[in-house]
Order: sequence, then C-alpha cells, then structure tokens
Amino acid sequence: MKDGNMKLVKIIMLLHVMICLTCNVSAFDNEFTNGSVYFNDKKCTVYDAELKVGEPATIKAVIYLKKNVDVSTVIDATGFNRKEKNQPFEVIEGSSEFAETAREFGHNAGETVTFEWIVQPTDVAAGWTIPLNIIFTFYDRDEKEGIPIKFTAANIMVHDEHYSGPAPTRTTTDPSSTNQSQSQGSPGFGVVGALMGILLAVVYRAGRA
Repeated sequence: MKDGNMKLVKIIMLLHVMICLTCNVSAFDNEFTNGSVYFNDKKCTVYDAELKVGEPATIKAVIYLKKNVDVSTVIDATGFNRKEKNQPFEVIEGSSEFAETAREFGHNAGETVTFEWIVQPTDVAAGWTIPLNIIFTFYDRDEKEGIPIKFTAANIMVHDEHYSGPAPTRTTTDPSSTNQSQSQGSPGFGVVGALMGILLAVVYRAGRA
C-alpha cells in the first residue's frame, strides 16, 4: 500500500473512532427491540482492545423483544468485503460464521434473546487496527424489514505475533431466550458507522490494487 493511502486509511480509522465516541453505541432502541452489545463482557464500544493472532475474544448481544419478530445477525470487519475468503477474524463458536448471516425464527414479544460469538484474529489482521462490527436486522411476521442496526463492538489492535495461551472452552452457543426484560438503551450510530465503513473499504482496496 502506498504511504499516502496508508495515511488516509489511518485518518479514516481515527474519524470512525471519534464518531463512535460522540454517539452512545453501547445500546439501541427501536420499535422492535432494545438491547446492548458486549465485547469481553465490556459494554461496547471498546476502543483500546488488543489481541494477538489466534487469541480468543467474546462478542455478546442481549436483546429484549417488544414485538413478535425474527432476528438476523452477522459480524464482520470494517474494510473487508463479506464475500472475500480471507477474513481478518474467524468464529470459533457462535451464532453464525464470520461475515455470514444467521436468522432466528419464532421469537415472541417479552423474550430476551442472547447471541454470542467467540472469535479470534487471523494472520490477515496482523499489524492492523480493525473495527469489529455486529449488525442486526429485525423482521415482523408480515416480513416487514426493520432498519439494520450496526455496532462497532471493538476497535482491535492485532499484534503481529501469535497467541500461546490456553484454547477457549468450546460450548454450545445457540441463541437463548428468557422472559426477563432488558432496560431500554439509546440509539446507536447505525447509518454513520456504515458509511464510514464503506468509505474505509473503498480506500483500503484502492491502496491494495
């Protein structure tokens, strides 16, 4: 990548973080749901996360349903096309594979649904600071699609070295539901974060061409 494009990528990364700091992205609230997102049990967004290649981390979303809805979820990384084979993170255990969409059917109003992923950086991410995102889309029983909600769970600095600690415990991570209520949160940055992600992806890919 040329030095000029590298500097531009870093500037856009910084702007992305500043926008996240300006907005409350730890929780969301809309006509279908409200809920919160966590990275290693810290309410998002985590700006100083550091991982080594292969080091596991946990992303969790706790969602309280206001209506009878289906929920679509996906986790991805800013600057990387979901269709690319080589991704900066991979899912060890979770509700879906990295950059692939999973949809849960038949949830009812009053339920609290939890989605959880254990992810680890790949060699592709080594030496980069990469925003790790989670995106929700909600559908009512008439297939009316809600506006997608996008969160940056963490801005992760991936060190250019491999993790040598213990492997994560492998557990069943299917979404769970209860009837406990979740306190309401404030809206996330959604559209702004998505636009910043698109801009970063364009610049990053242009520099690699």
